[in-house]
Amino acid sequence: MLGVAILAVLALSDCTRKKVDQMSELNDYTQAQLLLEKHDIFVAPAEVHGAISGLLACGLNIEEKEYLGLLSDVFNEGQNFSEALKQFFARMYKHVVEHFSDSEFHFELFLPSEDESLLDQANALVAWVSGFLLGFGLKQKDYGKLSNDVKEVIGDFTEITKLDSHFDETEEDQQALHEIIEYIRVSAMLCFAEMGKDPATTSKTIH
Repeated sequence: MLGVAILAVLALSDCTRKKVDQMSELNDYTQAQLLLEKHDIFVAPAEVHGAISGLLACGLNIEEKEYLGLLSDVFNEGQNFSEALKQFFARMYKHVVEHFSDSEFHFELFLPSEDESLLDQANALVAWVSGFLLGFGLKQKDYGKLSNDVKEVIGDFTEITKLDSHFDETEEDQQALHEIIEYIRVSAMLCFAEMGKDPATTSKTIH
């Protein structure tokens, strides 16, 4: 499943990455869900975070505000978001930008707490991957020009959306879910490193 480039990054992140609360700048996951539902947006926070990550990973210019219009089209039938949601999405967008660009590999998926059931975590993970593919597809139309590594990621992500989200509350299943989450996390970073844009450079490439 893993390409050579992903294996290299994964090995490095396993050795050096510290456990940090990367979502502290965002609402608690449950609070984020309640905020979305309060404003009649009935999608998982993980899917929204995944969509923003997919948009950025395929090259949406970080300085553009285009993401709000794209999110509105897919999650709100093209209608404007409330001011509260605009602020929430802005924090989420800023958070993804900063952590995609973090040289310490601190990018994390926005998922329910590990205190929640494995079923809830797995369902949110599938929603995140679906959102990533949605966001990626909104901006990336020419899949023929993608590198083999990125094509492999998109193919694997497509398969993950078909994942049986039933996990038993065992250490074995917990470890299996953790490994899938880690693969997705590193794969998303690889896509951004190869295709993403930032204010200083037009693209980033893994050498």
